[in-house]
Amino acid sequence: MPRETFGGDDEEGGGEEIKKLDLSRFDLPPDTNIRDLFWKIMASYAATRKPGIELATLEKDMFALMRVALSALSRPHAEQHGLPPKFIARYSVMMLLDGGWDDALMHFLEKSVEPRLKAEVMPALKFIVKQDRYKEQLFRAFAKMLRKNSTVETALSYLADVGTAEAVTIVKKELIILARGDVGENQHNAIRLISLLKDDEDVKKSLIMLLSHWDGGARLAAAEALKGIKDDKVKKAAAARLKNETEPEIKKALERIAK
Repeated sequence: MPRETFGGDDEEGGGEEIKKLDLSRFDLPPDTNIRDLFWKIMASYAATRKPGIELATLEKDMFALMRVALSALSRPHAEQHGLPPKFIARYSVMMLLDGGWDDALMHFLEKSVEPRLKAEVMPALKFIVKQDRYKEQLFRAFAKMLRKNSTVETALSYLADVGTAEAVTIVKKELIILARGDVGENQHNAIRLISLLKDDEDVKKSLIMLLSHWDGGARLAAAEALKGIKDDKVKKAAAARLKNETEPEIKKALERIAK
């Protein structure tokens, strides 16, 4: 397998020697344009896992840097300084998190949700959620997105792929609100995500309430989520709902819960 010039932190690395970067070509003058600055930061992350510059001094440029990241990912065969798209995505998210630039991060995720960009961003997020340095901050950003009508669908889309019990714990309040009060696919995704916390009393209470929801899809999602919970309250709730349920598939799920 050929060595990669960049990307020494690849979780799939096989112990190959990592070629160190020569950063001298990124020693940029004060009038550096934003694209050159972005590639300097990317090169530093690839070599040192750090931005190589005080990001606090660049807060006014955070959206410009974010747009350069999106541009680089949108044109995979354009100038990349030898950096593969998966690492552009990874280091871009790391930059936005290290800078504390939640607004820019949310915009980056919203713009990269389309399939071609998401194919590069998802592996980056799956890597980052395993890093203690970043994971809680990332899911706090998702919590903010879940509170906004314009970004809730994007957040749920990403969480459906990277959500873990730990992540759901951080955004539990927002997900429960969506599970109880939203409709359609967003509601169903929220129900599936909170079901990762089956032993949580607030989650069990919410899922039991949803067994009586007017929408059959929501009732089915709740019933499916309750299947693995061994709890007398859950059994009683399923038995009570079974008397009034008319949908055959939901009735079967309730019967299994009530046993």
